[in-house]
Formats: sequence, structure tokens, C-alpha cells
Amino acid sequence: MKNGIRRLWIFALGIGMITIPGFLNSATAIEYPTKPIEYICPFGAGSAISLADRIIADKLTQILGKSVLVIHKPGAGGAIAASYLAKARPDGYTIGEVTSAGHGVTVALRADVPYKVSDFEVLGQYGYNFLSMTVREDAPWKTAKDLAEYAKKNPGVLKYGSIGVGSATQLGMELFKIAAGRLKIDHIPFKSGPEIGAAMLGGHVHTGTYIWGTVKALYEAKKVRILAVTIPAEELPGIPTFAEAGYPEVNLTAFYGSGAPQGLPKEVSSILRDALAKTFQDPKVKEMFRNIGVTPFYRTPEAYRKYLEDQIVLYKWIGKEANITLE
Repeated sequence: MKNGIRRLWIFALGIGMITIPGFLNSATAIEYPTKPIEYICPFGAGSAISLADRIIADKLTQILGKSVLVIHKPGAGGAIAASYLAKARPDGYTIGEVTSAGHGVTVALRADVPYKVSDFEVLGQYGYNFLSMTVREDAPWKTAKDLAEYAKKNPGVLKYGSIGVGSATQLGMELFKIAAGRLKIDHIPFKSGPEIGAAMLGGHVHTGTYIWGTVKALYEAKKVRILAVTIPAEELPGIPTFAEAGYPEVNLTAFYGSGAPQGLPKEVSSILRDALAKTFQDPKVKEMFRNIGVTPFYRTPEAYRKYLEDQIVLYKWIGKEANITLE
């Protein structure tokens, strides 16, 4: 009798060892995705990043087997989209852009921003835009140093344009002004890249540090001259970097990646990280990025978060030195 009870107990224990892990696995496994995913874009339709997001969404749709829909929430330097993303349910069905604008500059320079970097799970970087110091083709300056020397001799005469207070285009130029001896070049903000191009061709502004996508068409039409770029640019062979021109501090880029609200289930995070890594490193996707003026560049989620945090420190320093605040 005792042996029979013992055999029954061992049998029950064996069944438990088999079924309990199986039960736990079935209870914790997550089927994802089961419905369409929103991809939040901080810029308006037709912008380079909007086009990049559609490229990303199409590839993710192929990989994940569910539709990924680009949702535009422009305004406030990316803060509207970032606020929406930060407050979304962390279930993997709302993801979107994590950029130098909404998650870097705005966090660094806006005191009342309703979110912080820790509110997001960073999922990787896919690209950037280098900045290019640009002047009209018939301008007298051939190098960045030429322009700096003119500005020193003629303080307050030159004007530069940007796509808004706190934009990478403003921060890049203010960093150059500091590096070149705290030049006095007045800032005129505009709402878009095309407005800046028209203002430069019309002689209303003399220069600026612009993302490549803003001046690409004007440069190819030989209407503007590029004096220097913030980092080596394969699109512009022969154009010196600011470091080569004597200003190594001027190395800003506008950078782009993806993220989600903090708190994703581990399984969902893993699926999204893998899908985005495949998307960002796909040769066809990278070629499409180049065609719209975005330089493809992949950083892992961990590396991208560290880079973003380091850039925020730099943005705060530039903002303090140049007296830039966002309201």
C-alpha cells in the first residue's frame, strides 16, 4: 500500500514538472501583433522624415504581417508627437519617431516639456542629416573661415536663417559662431526649408547650417555653394568638414530613430527591436533613405539612447551660451 502511494506521488510530481512550466509558458506568451500599429510622425506629410516613416512602415508591415500606419502629429518642434507617444499605452501598438528635435532639443531647452527621455523605450537609430554651411553661389566667401573673418570685421551685418528657434539648423550655426570667436550674425527663423532657400536666393539671409535635404536641390542646380559640413558626407565629396576647416567643435547632426512608450512587455520589445533592426539595415530601405536625403546610419537601442543623452547635454550647453530658450 505504501509503495503504491509512493508511486502515485512520484507520478503526480512528474506530471506537475511537465505541466506547470507548460502552463506558465502559455500564460505568459504574447501574440503580437494582432492588429494595426500606429507609427507617430512629428512632421507634416511630404517632409523627408514623413517619407522615411512611410518607408519604415511599409517594411515593418512586411516583417510583422500587420499594417503599420503613419500618423502625423506635427508642431512644437516635435513635442506634440513626443507627448502623444509618451502617454500612449505601452502595448506595442503605438510606436514612432525619436529624434534630435522632439526628444533632444526640446528636452534640453524647454523648461515645461511634459516628458523626459526615460519615458520612452528607445528602439534604434536609422539615419541622420548632416548640416551644411551654405551661401548663395555668387557670395564672396569661398570657405567657412572667409565668412568668419568677414563677420568679425562687420559685426551684425550678416544674417542667417533657420527652420525655427531651437532647431538643429539654429544650434549648428550658434555653435559655429561660438567656435569662430563668438561672431555677431543675426538669426532669422523661418517655418520651412523652402522658405529659407527662397530667402537666401533673394538676399534676405546670407548663410546658415542646413540639413542636406533642405539645400540638395539648390546645390545640384548650382544656385548655392556649400562651405563646410558637420561630418564627412559621401554626398558631397571634396567639401571640407568644419573640423578640417578649423572648427572641430561644429559636428552636430539632425538624427532620427524609433521608440515606444516605456513599459513594453519584454516579448513585444524583442519583436520590435528585431523587426526595426532588420528594417533599418535592409539595403533597399537604406537606398530609399538616400533618395529622400536621409543618410542611413544604424545604432542599436542601447547605443542610440546613450547618444541621445549625450547630445542633450551638448544642446543645454549651446542653449545657455547662445541664450536660446523654448516656450
